[in-house]
Amino acid sequence: MTVKIENKEDALTLALKLAITAPSEKQSSECIEYAEIIAATMTPKEVKICAMAAECLVEYERQYP
Repeated sequence: MTVKIENKEDALTLALKLAITAPSEKQSSECIEYAEIIAATMTPKEVKICAMAAECLVEYERQYP
């Protein structure tokens, strides 16, 4: 699957999704570090929306593998 990241919202959503689904704790921690860097440039509302979007992505992929 190819993902096109066009803005910081896309980047944060993907980083959070990868943090949730990473196969190892080390990889998850790495994604969280990236997410924190990206989130630092955003408003709390933007971050919350991206977190909800990441949760939706994870749930969708679990239901429709």
